[in-house]
Amino acid sequence: MAYENIVTERDGDILIARFRRPEKLNAISHQMRVDLLDCVRGAEADDNVRAIVITGDGEKAFSAGADIPELAKRTLETEMGPQSDLRKELPTVIERLGKPTVAAINGYCFGAGMEVALGCTVRIASDNAKLAQPEITLGQIPGSGGTQRLARFVGMGWAMQMILTGEPVDAETARAIGLVTEVHARDKLLDRAKELARTLGSRAPLAFVAGRDAVLRSTETDLFNGIDYEKKLYAICMASEDGQEGLKAYAEKREPVYKGR
Repeated sequence: MAYENIVTERDGDILIARFRRPEKLNAISHQMRVDLLDCVRGAEADDNVRAIVITGDGEKAFSAGADIPELAKRTLETEMGPQSDLRKELPTVIERLGKPTVAAINGYCFGAGMEVALGCTVRIASDNAKLAQPEITLGQIPGSGGTQRLARFVGMGWAMQMILTGEPVDAETARAIGLVTEVHARDKLLDRAKELARTLGSRAPLAFVAGRDAVLRSTETDLFNGIDYEKKLYAICMASEDGQEGLKAYAEKREPVYKGR
């Protein structure tokens, strides 16, 4: 579909979704959220799409954050009501999709842009990337899950520093603290993101969801209950057609053909 500020393209079984608002450094408006939500849900329902790459158009920015004029219109009433639900929903939908997502972070990744990236399965960055939750510099805090997700990747210390100072970290620091897993030259970033997305998308769909959910649950429960949850998911995977296909393909020295069941 054609969107106002989201540009999509296909590379085989990979869908690439780009934020495109060059005059605003790809700042995220309400309509962009509506469009990205529609885009990723459509990709999830499309059997020809195995994985999604989310990035920003150009080299300057993944997304510089929220649309500031829209921020000025928010009130206690709007933020406590249904009008704010989409902002918290979008990263969670991306996080829980049945297909993997890779954030290819090129340039600035601030505020709402970073909250979208935090919802992705994996984040990689270009060598010119800068990542921040700068809301406190405007007298605010992150409002789309940033305070909750950031610490799960970087730990309490770095989350406190980033959220309470608002200062950005560069790409190498982001890799060192676990915010991104890889750093690449700008001209290599998208190729690597597609390669990584293709690898993730080649895995058995049930096992992908089970493994992801088990990891996510590890941040929400104690070790004993987490292991018990893992045991149940492991049993489901072992009993699945895909689980049997994976073992059979290994024994026959061929690539597995997964069917998602």
